[in-house]
Amino acid sequence: MAHPVKISVITIVYNDVNHIAQTMESIFTQTYPHIEYIIIDGDSCDGTKELILKTISILATITQKNDSPDKFYLEATHNQNPHFCFKFLSQKDKGIYDAMNKGVSLASGEWCNFMNSGDKFYQTNTIEECFKKYFNTLKTEWGGGYSVIYGHTQIYYAPHESKILYTKSNNHRYHHKFIHQSSFIKTSLIAFYKYDTRFKIAGDTDFFTKIYNKGYKFLKIEQIISIFNANGISDGPSWKGFQEDCKIGYGYHKLFPIFLGSLYLFCILPKTLIKSCLPSCIKNKIRVLLGKKYL
Repeated sequence: MAHPVKISVITIVYNDVNHIAQTMESIFTQTYPHIEYIIIDGDSCDGTKELILKTISILATITQKNDSPDKFYLEATHNQNPHFCFKFLSQKDKGIYDAMNKGVSLASGEWCNFMNSGDKFYQTNTIEECFKKYFNTLKTEWGGGYSVIYGHTQIYYAPHESKILYTKSNNHRYHHKFIHQSSFIKTSLIAFYKYDTRFKIAGDTDFFTKIYNKGYKFLKIEQIISIFNANGISDGPSWKGFQEDCKIGYGYHKLFPIFLGSLYLFCILPKTLIKSCLPSCIKNKIRVLLGKKYL
């Protein structure tokens, strides 16, 4: 690797005591040494906050702590790796994108990744291999200047039921063609543009399409980066998500809402209707049997 860059990995969590531990483990077991792990908790009341604090206390030495009625914050350094540090903030927020912006404001790494509670890195050497490929690309390609690195995703439905979602398209004009967890973004770029908190579902789509249409460069690498936990997530499209996607796409082409509406009417909604008639176990098996999927 050309030089060790610090990577800020940000986890957003709220009342998810059953899944936060596996997400944390996938990060502090990474072979890449220079990691800043930031956890933003929305003031959980199910034991999540206490579990996070207990885990950090076992693995690291707390160097800073602030406990007030409306905010809990600490910083810590890993006991075995002085290049690995923790930042933990527990505070009420105004939604996921407000929480993500809080995470970015604490980040000091050159690149950011968002690995939300329940999701995890594909392998223990994922970050290390990803940035090896990134620096190898810079050696062979004139110019460089990438602002986003992204790759493929394993979608997890249930034990022994998963598939790989491959990113095929490089066109992110109307919608990003990758899962947010499978990307690394220049921290300075997110800090400048931030996530628009007016969006409730499509704030990441708004961010990625915005910077893509402004000319920032995206690098696709042939690597599975994250495991996205789709277990328990609704199959059906939401009206709010449709509205937000239309609003974003309209900014880049006035006819986009018509195209998206037709796609929903003739493709997405019929599929959703069929899936709604099937038990979850059957749906998951069909997904796996159909194999890999492309974005």
